[in-house]
Amino acid sequence: MASNHGNSEPLEDYWKEFDDIASNKGSDDEEELSKTPDEGEQEAEWLHRAGYGFVASKLHDGKELSDDDLEGLTEELSAPQAEAVRKRIDTLTTTMRKKHKQNKIHVKDIFTNMDPRPPASPTLERMPIRRESAKNRERASFLRSGHYSMSGAPTAEVQTYTNPETIRGVQVLSINPMTTQNRLSRTQLLPITDTDCSMDFHLEERDNKAFNLKHNPLGTTRINDLGTVDLDSLRALAHIELTALFDLNNLTFARPKKKKKIKEHGLFGVPIHILLENDQRRAPNVKIPLIFQELIRFLEKEGLRTEGILRVPGAVSRVKHLRHELEEKFYLGNFHWKDVWPNDAAALMKQFIRDLPIPLLTYDYIDAFPQVKSIKTVLEQLKCLNLLVLLLPDEHRETLRVLLRFLRKIVSSSKDNKMSLSNVAMIMAPNLFLGPATRNKSLSIEQKELSKAHGTSSIVKMLIHYQEELWTVPPSFVRQLRIQNEADILRKNRKRGFRSRKDKSEAYRRSAPVSEADLAEGVILVKAPHLTKLSTRMKLDELTTARDIVAKFRRIAGPHPSGGLGESFSSREHHSHALHSMSFRNPDNAQFADDNAYLFEVGGNIGERCLDPHTRMMSLLRINPHAEWVIKVHHR
Repeated sequence: MASNHGNSEPLEDYWKEFDDIASNKGSDDEEELSKTPDEGEQEAEWLHRAGYGFVASKLHDGKELSDDDLEGLTEELSAPQAEAVRKRIDTLTTTMRKKHKQNKIHVKDIFTNMDPRPPASPTLERMPIRRESAKNRERASFLRSGHYSMSGAPTAEVQTYTNPETIRGVQVLSINPMTTQNRLSRTQLLPITDTDCSMDFHLEERDNKAFNLKHNPLGTTRINDLGTVDLDSLRALAHIELTALFDLNNLTFARPKKKKKIKEHGLFGVPIHILLENDQRRAPNVKIPLIFQELIRFLEKEGLRTEGILRVPGAVSRVKHLRHELEEKFYLGNFHWKDVWPNDAAALMKQFIRDLPIPLLTYDYIDAFPQVKSIKTVLEQLKCLNLLVLLLPDEHRETLRVLLRFLRKIVSSSKDNKMSLSNVAMIMAPNLFLGPATRNKSLSIEQKELSKAHGTSSIVKMLIHYQEELWTVPPSFVRQLRIQNEADILRKNRKRGFRSRKDKSEAYRRSAPVSEADLAEGVILVKAPHLTKLSTRMKLDELTTARDIVAKFRRIAGPHPSGGLGESFSSREHHSHALHSMSFRNPDNAQFADDNAYLFEVGGNIGERCLDPHTRMMSLLRINPHAEWVIKVHHR
């Protein structure tokens, strides 16, 4: 068995696990995909995921974009991101030109229904809003929905991981500021550079081994802190950025040509989304399949100190019996775990992952994960893994997170179970990446399999070790979301009758709970619709955090039970700025904020975001002065 071939890291655990999988694999587990994508179909699908579906639709209709139009569409992107978009548009243009066999059509023919009013087409309504410069005002007029006025300022050129000669300044979308609060917001939103758009992961290297998230006064945003709409926009950005990074490193990934047969009932061999649909009828708030949750819970309770918990296989007959018993009794509620052997449960947990008809890492990205190891630096590898995690469907990402947390607990108990991080990674890699069907036929195939073994094991190791960092949203992406949301608000309000000569701040105004003067003084209204204290007006200072505000709604105002940075808002005399205008429910049935209560930023230039307890509120208020502040329960 060739396990080294010059590589210092042995792969015995990998090959042993691989052989165990191969020996238990059925002959009818996979089937060929019935359809080969049509020419141009992949590029069109890519454009839809990137938020440029309207371009793909027009190209399919035989229309084309000029170079100037492409520049306008990609103007707010970094150079690598813009190049990734242009490359797919150019490829699809060439393909459609061959199909339609016609000359290039003028850009004015693309949008035949264009008039000074906002476009009525739902497809065009979702068109990305780009900054309008004097250079492009005439030739990219179709980008100005409703002819409202926009302004932007070029940033300085910066150096990033790409060739410095290819970097250009990024024209940044911004709203003409008319009020003090808007000027403050614009100041904070402007610094979006190529480095920002290229995943400012904000990590600091220490001893070439560990990375720590850099402190951000606006707080760390985790993936599940964002609302659904913002998360969809975030995926489009991540899709473009991942492609740009892969293009720059001359890497490609493809969808596998095989898939597993799909069942709609049972526990094993059923897609995660179908399992969740079935489970949510029993437990509405469940986010991962109940069977996987119970397997992990049992293993955490009984298996963490079992020697070789993932390495030592369970008895084949017992594992088959356990699987049958679970299929028959689990949903009836009369299955008992007391007689289950930990190694059998671990074997069944791995079977659950392997038998998923849609892999845990999905068909779309399962080939992309191993390619990350070919990128030169660890930091850039982490950037790509972060993007891939962002791109996974919610149910797959949540299930992966539970798995990685469990694997980290195994590593933490390595003194008892004799399972190091390398051991765990090598054993789980063939389960996650669906190892090759054959091995050792020729040297070239063997070398490819060795490369895959090392690469996938390394990726699993990184997923386990850096999972906290990989489940965060880069600050630059949050800033881009705010810019896009500001443009959307202006466009929607323009359709309702606003005129460009009016103050742009009108686009954000509602029946504001506090006045512009209060906002300028740092006074906000905090709502808690589910608590006894319904709302409180508070005056902020530069040190006030989101945790300090939530503390005002606890039974005994004070620090969060988990502790935090600095003193509590209520314990600092010079911070005692809570105003007297408070609204209460019936005090006889008091309800207070508990450990799962968090402050949310809602509306303004964000959809919804759960705030990191360390968020500095004055800094955030300058960024989003027209948000609402709501305390809600969130399992962060």
